[in-house]
Amino acid sequence: MDIQTIAKWIVDHPNQIAVGYFAVVGVASWIVKTFPVLKADSWLLPIIKFIGKFIAVNKSVSDAGRPQ
Repeated sequence: MDIQTIAKWIVDHPNQIAVGYFAVVGVASWIVKTFPVLKADSWLLPIIKFIGKFIAVNKSVSDAGRPQ
């Protein structure tokens, strides 16, 4: 698979790319909203912090209430 094939697929399928992107962002926002506060020893804490910082759109859940 070469770069031209990949570029052609991207140009030919913008709707599928948009749907996939918004699905990932929507699920990430839901996860961050569902788990606003976690205990410091929770195994989910690093995952939720990463999602909340880089992926989720809904930034209303702040890191102020979360353990560092």
